[in-house]
Amino acid sequence: MWRQVRLLNKSILGATMKNVAAGLILDEGTILLTRRSPGQNLAGYWEFPGGKQEAGETIQECLERELLEELSLSCIAKEVFMESRYDYDGGSINLVGIIAQADCQPLTLTVHDLAEWVPIEDLMTFKLAPADIPIAKALIKSHG
Repeated sequence: MWRQVRLLNKSILGATMKNVAAGLILDEGTILLTRRSPGQNLAGYWEFPGGKQEAGETIQECLERELLEELSLSCIAKEVFMESRYDYDGGSINLVGIIAQADCQPLTLTVHDLAEWVPIEDLMTFKLAPADIPIAKALIKSHG
């Protein structure tokens, strides 16, 4: 059984750290990665799909909403796998990697130009967004 986690945006030296949900959707030794489209922040970088937590929602609710909005993918968000904090030029984020269950269904890409099911051991061969790298390394260690 997993628990719903309501994280608060943290204030660090006057700047707010945003919580961002990252979906860790596993399927038979592979995981879903998406690549940011041209014109988006971090264009060309691969990431675990997800997005920013809104006020009043748990981090799991955030992931379920974001995957539906960005990929037309229904999922059940489960437990938090790990968190990764990163300071980008535009602000700091707390990336929360969440194990999620989703049916294999066609994806509709809105902020991404590619989506791929990647063998977990191959994660580090992709140009990953910096905040995603610690989560990728931990996944390889725990599933490799």
